[in-house]
Amino acid sequence: MTETTTVTVLFTDIVGSTGLRQRRGETAAHALMIEHNEIVRQQIGKHAGQEVKTAGDSFMVAFDSARKAVECAIGVQRALHDFNRAHAVHPVKVRIGLHTGEAIRVGGDLFGTSVDAAARIMGKAEGEQILVSDILKSILGAARDIPLKEHKRVRLKGFAESWRLWEVEWRSEIPPLAAAPAVAGESVDTGRTPYVGRSDERALLRQAVNRAVAGSGGVVLIAGEAGLGKTRLVDEIAVEATASGMFVVRGHCYDMEGAPPYTPFVEAIEYGLTVTAPHVFRSAMGDAGPEIARFVPKVRAA
Repeated sequence: MTETTTVTVLFTDIVGSTGLRQRRGETAAHALMIEHNEIVRQQIGKHAGQEVKTAGDSFMVAFDSARKAVECAIGVQRALHDFNRAHAVHPVKVRIGLHTGEAIRVGGDLFGTSVDAAARIMGKAEGEQILVSDILKSILGAARDIPLKEHKRVRLKGFAESWRLWEVEWRSEIPPLAAAPAVAGESVDTGRTPYVGRSDERALLRQAVNRAVAGSGGVVLIAGEAGLGKTRLVDEIAVEATASGMFVVRGHCYDMEGAPPYTPFVEAIEYGLTVTAPHVFRSAMGDAGPEIARFVPKVRAA
């Protein structure tokens, strides 16, 4: 069956996915992509969207309602924002574009200039950005609960006229990072399920954090069978350390043939270089800078 329908089309795309695969390796990057896909599909289902198709790390979704389409885009960005808080070393950043118009529906697929426009609008967005067309903005009307700011007029490939775009300010209602707990042992509100148990282990880790805050470093090793909750335990302490004013970085080991040496340290240092002034990192490395640069080439450019 072929029919013409008015629809709001949403396109998503992961920014820098190729580089992510090169840095993390295929196995680790693929696991991140799976988690990304689950997050996007949860929001599609929650907002009554129809997943039309996927291509690589991109989604094409159709909505009967322009409002639900924008709410879905906001939901995706906020869910990924929460995900990236827990995976700060290699965050997954997505760009999203939306447009409303007539499209030709053939079976479960959509075709037409409105579909092309939505894809082109997505291509104009940056990571963690949502852009919508002026037409979609007009359909929303005076929607005070969906903050929009004018982006700029752009040229879209294949279209003669320039397009006026709007940016959805989805961060406006995101709460700041939780403050440090007032009482030792009190859980920090991060929006996740409460952490129960492991009180002895958490107390020992807090002692290590306190020693580090006081200027005395050290190493703590956590061992156990898969599935016992080692990662969640570390996540909880990392949140508390961040709330105490510490700078937390992460690195990962990969159980696969050919994994490069020192990967956990490479990842941690590379992340630090992206969020810290270069002179701060050079000072922290001291005389070890040239040696560190042998396995973290980005240090040379810092």
